[in-house]
Amino acid sequence: MKNQAEEIRSFILTQIPAHPGDIVAVAAAEFSVSRTTVHRHLKRLIKGKKIIKSGTTNRAVYFLFSSKNKIIKSEIKQGLEEYQIWRDNLKQDFISLNKNVFEICEYGFTEIFNNAIDHSEGSLIVVQTEWTDDAVRISIVDDGIGIFKKIKTSLNLENERESILQLSKGKFTTSPETHTGEGIFFTSRAFDEFFIFANGLSYHKSSLIDDWFIETIKDKHKKGTMVSMKIGFASKRSLKNIFEAYTNPHTYQFDKTHILVELSKLEDENYISRSQAKRLLFGLEKFHDIVLDFKDIVTVGQGFVDEVFRVFKQKYPTIKITRINANDDVQFMISRSIAHSNNS
Repeated sequence: MKNQAEEIRSFILTQIPAHPGDIVAVAAAEFSVSRTTVHRHLKRLIKGKKIIKSGTTNRAVYFLFSSKNKIIKSEIKQGLEEYQIWRDNLKQDFISLNKNVFEICEYGFTEIFNNAIDHSEGSLIVVQTEWTDDAVRISIVDDGIGIFKKIKTSLNLENERESILQLSKGKFTTSPETHTGEGIFFTSRAFDEFFIFANGLSYHKSSLIDDWFIETIKDKHKKGTMVSMKIGFASKRSLKNIFEAYTNPHTYQFDKTHILVELSKLEDENYISRSQAKRLLFGLEKFHDIVLDFKDIVTVGQGFVDEVFRVFKQKYPTIKITRINANDDVQFMISRSIAHSNNS
């Protein structure tokens, strides 16, 4: 029995490339055993990280572990196209995933790879895919200037950390003639986990807990940008729903944004001054619906809220500003500013 068990598992490993969708039936017929027996061997091979299962039980597709984990290197030169790299190297690996997950992976890969081609100022892009039993991670690395330094230079910002705030708003691009600035905004909300590592900083957006994180990383002198995106096979998120959440239903324009106010903080600042408010508001005149998320903000100063809720609102009266997650102290300062505006 032991020899037959080993023979069955060996057969499965050799035949999976040719029979990814019907390996259970093929192995059961070859050894005259039940499908339950074959499934037992498949589970052992999955546990041993020899193979990967994708899809539901009735539509399961199996792959060799090593064949799905890929490293693809592309020289940045004239004619390099993101969709060709996806089609020739990755599409077949992802096609068996649920339609919504496949579309997210295709969208995220092509958007981020194209950004590396057009904006990185580098010479090489390296793509790595990592598959597990329940999720896939796509990482795209370039050897260019670094995305946060690129934004800092383009906008003449104080430091790279401020670049993260501008990037999180959406509609920002260093090449408005060729890009809309939507790619990172929507990609970061489509995947379960979204990371950018560049210029000594890490920007992490988690859709699972709906939160953002910024950290300083040690290898700050390392060149380039790494974007890492992970999504579970069981994800119910869809590009359609994500786009609809930030799209005007009448004009079909991307005109709503959600900003974590905490991202406007540089180092150990408090949210007090008008200059900090202006940093937060920079570029928001492009939107008609702004959600300001005051999560983890303990208090704000009079100048800060006055600039946001009176000065900016008077300058752009048609723009809707919604505040969420404001504690009692923050809410009091905002209400006071609005009351003053209404009485002036």
